[in-house]
Amino acid sequence: MTSQQHSPLTLYTTLKSGPGRKALAVAYELDLAPTVVSVDVYSGEGQRDAYREVNPFGKVPTLVDGDFVLWESNAIGLYLAEQHGDYRLSSRDPQQRADILRWMFWESAHFHPAFGPALTEFASAVLFHGRDHADPASVNFQEPPLWPLCELLDAHLRERRWLCGDELTVADFSVAGMLTYARAARFPFDAVPALGRWYEALEARPSWQATECPLWASA
Repeated sequence: MTSQQHSPLTLYTTLKSGPGRKALAVAYELDLAPTVVSVDVYSGEGQRDAYREVNPFGKVPTLVDGDFVLWESNAIGLYLAEQHGDYRLSSRDPQQRADILRWMFWESAHFHPAFGPALTEFASAVLFHGRDHADPASVNFQEPPLWPLCELLDAHLRERRWLCGDELTVADFSVAGMLTYARAARFPFDAVPALGRWYEALEARPSWQATECPLWASA
């Protein structure tokens, strides 16, 4: 584990991970500069005793804010937006906040669990053997349960700039986390153009660009 900067906030993460990336991207979008501690969970660093004292599950990301320790990427994003971002990327309006939370819960309950298995073979090959040993053709995004969720997302975004309306929110970062791997794995954005337009808009954000991992850059 290596420390990179200094701030009252400390974020343990790795940009190899979609959830790990999105937490840091939210921080950067809010103009925060947390101390970033790299924890390469793919090489076993998450299981070291020192880190398990911070996160008993040995996963990333984990945020430490003074005596407050928080894991789960969606919880971290919302906390940063509300506690350190003066509700930027969130909302004080109960209905708007509920809409943001709706999409964050959808991501954790449906989108992430469907996206992960589709990528397992490809992502494992990239992480442990390198891009030259990974075949994007091994990924079939267009099978259930993932593809119906992508079509739902595409339909929702046809008349919206961002997931919850005209303003970027933490929900956009939440849902985009698993799309970290999409370019390398040749996700068929042409088949879901509204989703593709939305993701391109997020990719244009400096916060998303600053957290890109070369492993998952465009093929």
